[in-house]
Amino acid sequence: MKGKYFYLTPGICPSLSTMKAILESAGGKLLAKQPSYRKIMEHKQNKNLPEIILISCDNDLHLCREYFMKNIDVHNAEFILTGVLTQKLDYESYPLPEHYDSVTARV
Repeated sequence: MKGKYFYLTPGICPSLSTMKAILESAGGKLLAKQPSYRKIMEHKQNKNLPEIILISCDNDLHLCREYFMKNIDVHNAEFILTGVLTQKLDYESYPLPEHYDSVTARV
């Protein structure tokens, strides 16, 4: 997790405080406020800037609407938990639904 920034939506489970402790102990940094699409793209395009990884849950999908509409990956908490245990980030196994439209009926 070292050298990476994470944004966690408020309803994340385990709790935000638990996830913060896990991330920081693994060398990651927690962003205090939700990054804009522009900020995420700036970090993606400039390899000198840390990667920003978005973590959310089903109850917070409405907070990720802009990301889904612009095809930005959003992962669930297992991305971090499994990543810490295996010492490897698996970008393929723990995505939230790719398109907000597919979950609007539940939101």
